[in-house]
Amino acid sequence: MEKRFKVTTISQYLDVIRENNFSEYIYRGQNEAYYGIEASGFRPYKGGWNSDVFYNIDEMKKEYYYKVIRRITSDEKVHFLAFCQHHGLPTNLVDFTTSPLIALFFACSGKTSSNSTSAEIYLLGKQRLVDITDLITDYPNQNFFDLLCFDKEFQRKILSKLEYLFEKNKVEYITWIDNLIGSYINNKMNLYGEPIGSEDDDLEEGEEEGESFEDIPNLINYKGKIKDDSDNTIRDLYYYLLNEIEDETLTYSDVYYLEDFEIIGELTTNVGARIYLVLLVNLLRIAYEVGERLLLELDIYFIYQPPNLFDRIVNQRGLFIYQPYIYSVETTYNFGILNYQSIIPDYIIEIEQYETILEELNILGINLESIYGDFDNIAKSIKYNNDLSLKKRKQLYNKKRI
Repeated sequence: MEKRFKVTTISQYLDVIRENNFSEYIYRGQNEAYYGIEASGFRPYKGGWNSDVFYNIDEMKKEYYYKVIRRITSDEKVHFLAFCQHHGLPTNLVDFTTSPLIALFFACSGKTSSNSTSAEIYLLGKQRLVDITDLITDYPNQNFFDLLCFDKEFQRKILSKLEYLFEKNKVEYITWIDNLIGSYINNKMNLYGEPIGSEDDDLEEGEEEGESFEDIPNLINYKGKIKDDSDNTIRDLYYYLLNEIEDETLTYSDVYYLEDFEIIGELTTNVGARIYLVLLVNLLRIAYEVGERLLLELDIYFIYQPPNLFDRIVNQRGLFIYQPYIYSVETTYNFGILNYQSIIPDYIIEIEQYETILEELNILGINLESIYGDFDNIAKSIKYNNDLSLKKRKQLYNKKRI
């Protein structure tokens, strides 16, 4: 459960940032809450009979590419996904920034109603981010989750990134594995994609032999236990997955398989990275097979950081959360099913008095001109400053009349 703060001034906001050591977080300001944090390409999808479709992100990107290919640079071609996002095409990217003040500007700017109170800033810890910029450029126009499920070389590259991340987070990664097991529980399924209740027969059989439910090998039993006795439980879980995952091309490939001498002794984070990868791939394969909406809530987020192709990215100190997804159409009723990784913030800062805060940000030089820098927004910034001057003159005039 994320923790919430509420602020009404810039000084309060900066106090929250400083007192909670939020310098190691990235930020996203939203002037409307929508349905949480989701990429623009997914917003039409609501999961109902009349809202089971969303933007065809891949086809739109291809069409756009063919229409502008002769007018863009080689770098813009390599990082065409960022180019699409920059020019307003719906994508699976979500804008974040490393600047708390720029996030504050986006939370307060462009609100349509002075009565709206839904301006929010979302924070994600930097220690949970995996940079996949190289993979996006190496595998253009390919679905991230497809590659993760079925491409061995891609799995190796992700494993390498997970090993690096886990080595830097030797305490936290245990919780990440525990929470990934929790994703199976939240989706009410076991390791095989079957309803958790389907294991009742095993439970009864175990009880007849004098065993308790906890004695029966079961993925769900590792939930919580892994945090209490991490080294031994990690080893047990490694062998459990090795024996129980049905697709041996996954568990007995170099993506997962380790010799016994690599497991015995002091445990290394590369074992945990393999467990995490296999649990994730298995869950995604289940999503492909069952054809139902699943909760994909992971502790790890994938980021895309193209080079400074656009002044706007530089000015906004921006980066993108890459929101991977699976979309399939159920054949019987022709019903579309969209599964994408949820983005759950660590903290939320609610913003009130946003008009006053916008004026304060403008004094600090954070406005449409400084953030966008194009001719249209420079003009809007000049108009905004003159509107403020007119407003203050009217207020002063009304005071003199009283």
